[in-house]
Amino acid sequence: MFPDLRALAPEGTFLPEGAQPQVTETSYKSDSVSISIEKRREYNSDVYIADIYLADVQHLRRAFSHEKWGSNAQKPGILVAQSSALIAITGDYSSLFDKGLVVANGEILRKTGNALRHNCVIYPDGRMETYGRNEMDIKKVLEEPVWQSFLFGPELLGDEGEAFEKFDSKIGAANPRSVIGYHAPGHYSFVLVDGRSDDNRGWKLVQLSEFMESLGCKAAYNLDGGQSAVMMFMGQTVNNPYKGGRALNDMVYIGE
Repeated sequence: MFPDLRALAPEGTFLPEGAQPQVTETSYKSDSVSISIEKRREYNSDVYIADIYLADVQHLRRAFSHEKWGSNAQKPGILVAQSSALIAITGDYSSLFDKGLVVANGEILRKTGNALRHNCVIYPDGRMETYGRNEMDIKKVLEEPVWQSFLFGPELLGDEGEAFEKFDSKIGAANPRSVIGYHAPGHYSFVLVDGRSDDNRGWKLVQLSEFMESLGCKAAYNLDGGQSAVMMFMGQTVNNPYKGGRALNDMVYIGE
């Protein structure tokens, strides 16, 4: 079900099979996972980019509060600890919406439509596809296995990986952001933008779109941001969440 994607990564991305993982303050490398985190300053805000390669997409997972979708929120550190996440970012808070496709770690939790939301789907072969409002045919999508789906949005890039010049969205203004980007099967980016403070303004959706295009992503999808926006690596908070952040219902993470 999960094809080996190592051959698609640059030579030297992964350690030899069976080798002990190598860990630094900003990186993790094993025989199946490679993570490298970079901090930049763009658009008057700090942005953290995690460049991620996976031997197969089974390493890209969802963690839920109390280990069950729709449960009461918990601190991000608890979700990270219970899932043994290497790196994690804020998820899509799909339980907030009473309609819409929800697939987590291969399990279909809900398969109704939601005409107001953009969608994102990750397949077992590592592909990630995004859909605008009313673009996704749920029956057609579910004709093949789905590994993950997300329900927050909006999608951030066009079909050819091009940035959008404008967005029809109520969350278009500058805000803290949490994003998943897709380069190729097995190659993804987690992006976290700080905001809502004197030091960090946050990014508009247009700026976020431009940045994801500049990273070379073929698709990108906006997850839950604002005060919820957080990135954690090896159990430690990487960014500076607004007002210290808050409890979450779900996170997207990489695990061994």
